[in-house]
Amino acid sequence: MSLKATLYMTALSLGLVSWAGSVPAAAPLDNLVEIGSGEMRWFGMEIYDARLLNGNGTFGEAMDAGPVALEITYRRNISRERLVRTTAREWRRLDRELGLPDQSRVDHWLAELQEIWPDVGPGDQIIAITQPDGATHFHGTGGPLGVIDDPAFGPAFLGIWLHPGTRAPDLRIALLGARQ
Repeated sequence: MSLKATLYMTALSLGLVSWAGSVPAAAPLDNLVEIGSGEMRWFGMEIYDARLLNGNGTFGEAMDAGPVALEITYRRNISRERLVRTTAREWRRLDRELGLPDQSRVDHWLAELQEIWPDVGPGDQIIAITQPDGATHFHGTGGPLGVIDDPAFGPAFLGIWLHPGTRAPDLRIALLGARQ
């Protein structure tokens, strides 16, 4: 099976094809169950805590589990520009593995993220909720931030953390609910 097919199957197994509808602004993670959680450290510095959730709390055969959410709670100040640059850098690094679309489409995603994401500080959250209809809803500490309505975006975004080639393999293991 090709890597692109593997990522598509991963998206399917995360429940990206079974839930439709909008996510309530007040409680974006209601009815979702944690698959796993962990922390991101860079050279010993605490950067953020992350949780991966879906409808049944397991990674694998989750076709009826609903949307997939990645919740990030930041531990330090990071500008939106840096968040977007880091996303761009990881997509460039994983481009072949993730099977990203053409660069103009990726550039469009990055421009949308620049508009959607806020600067963050300790305790702030950004939650990405990828729905099977193709939309990825972003929520922040204060509520909804925006939507990227492209079915290729969600798997590409989640791939930064969930692809075996991620820069943070220990965090990937923790998010997938596995123990080291």
